[in-house]
Amino acid sequence: MTDKLLISLNHAEMEYKNFMSRHVQDYENSFLVQNRVNQIQTFKNLISEHFNFDELNIIETGVSGNVGYGLFGFFLGSLVHSFGGRMASVDTDCTSCEQSEKIFNENFHGINYKTYCMDSIEFLKRPPFIPNIVHLDSYDLDLFNPFPSTLHHWKEFESIQSLMPKGGIILIDDNWMKDTNLQWVYPNSEIWKKIEYPIFGKGANIYNEVLSNRTDFELIGDHYLVGNNIKIYIKKIN
Repeated sequence: MTDKLLISLNHAEMEYKNFMSRHVQDYENSFLVQNRVNQIQTFKNLISEHFNFDELNIIETGVSGNVGYGLFGFFLGSLVHSFGGRMASVDTDCTSCEQSEKIFNENFHGINYKTYCMDSIEFLKRPPFIPNIVHLDSYDLDLFNPFPSTLHHWKEFESIQSLMPKGGIILIDDNWMKDTNLQWVYPNSEIWKKIEYPIFGKGANIYNEVLSNRTDFELIGDHYLVGNNIKIYIKKIN
């Protein structure tokens, strides 16, 4: 890891915490924000070990336009702004795309960032640049009908995987390991469900295919623990 990358990772984490402290009341006790902070630490550990490119070229599916969702993409944007490179986000919600560009342009002067209001699967087939990091976080997961979201993210992976360079990294949000007691909050109710699959979430298909050696990627990281909201990390090896 270069000194520049380490400095940029630490700076981006600080910028994220400062931003969320200004926009989320009692953010230090916010479960969602603290989960993102934990995910940022995992990202820092893995990128410092596995990322070997001179610039960051990041694509994110599902824009970072809603502070209430934790804005992991804000951290990615800060990292790009500090280290150098470019970032693009795609979403079918055009209002969220506009809000995301507003947040990024107000906080990262001169950043090379653009949103695209379209279907993410089609977007990833012909991206505006070849990414070396992809963050898959579109199509919200439903506890009682997870398969549409899981299939959508598999199709996103199929669209982009062959285009990525060797050493490129994909991360997929919102996954839980077997035996996790998952709290699912609805507008007027709260439900607990124990996960019985080996893994449950947006990246479940991708995770299983990678572990079965049916892709050109390998699983990286040792953070796949019961009880946590996990981002799956895979690295292209061929």
